Amino acid sequence: MLIIVDMQNRILDEDDECFVPGATQLIPRIKHRLQQARLTEELVIYTRDVPVEFKNKDEENFALQIIPELAPLASEIILKKHYFTLPPKQLLKIQALPEVAGQKTIELVGTELQLCVLANTLALQSIFPEADFVIVPKRVAGRKMTEDALALLKDFNVQIK
Repeated sequence: MLIIVDMQNRILDEDDECFVPGATQLIPRIKHRLQQARLTEELVIYTRDVPVEFKNKDEENFALQIIPELAPLASEIILKKHYFTLPPKQLLKIQALPEVAGQKTIELVGTELQLCVLANTLALQSIFPEADFVIVPKRVAGRKMTEDALALLKDFNVQIK
């Protein structure tokens, strides 16, 4: 299973509070991994951060859309979240999907490593305690504390490749 965390247009806009330096370099790396997942018919899930102030309002604006180069296919799942991690209802939705039965490896890619990637990894571990979680450093980015976040994830038995 591949989880693509918050790869939305706003992370590329230097004027946006969610701008992530280095995010443009992530796009081709994540796109390549996404293509691999699609070729092997791996389940792909996107998280889409819609801040609370946009909930039920203009959440379709360009800044909140997934980066076009990584656009999901109709068969792929997009889950909205209004904070750092997927809420319990969304986690249970993932757990109930027939496609997740027997998932042995779950890789998370995307941005904010020290917040959203970290929080979603730990939340997903709670519903998939027997799965192997993987993070490849060249497929994640954050604004700060990247090395600390990777070390912390390693402490939680996440494979850092």
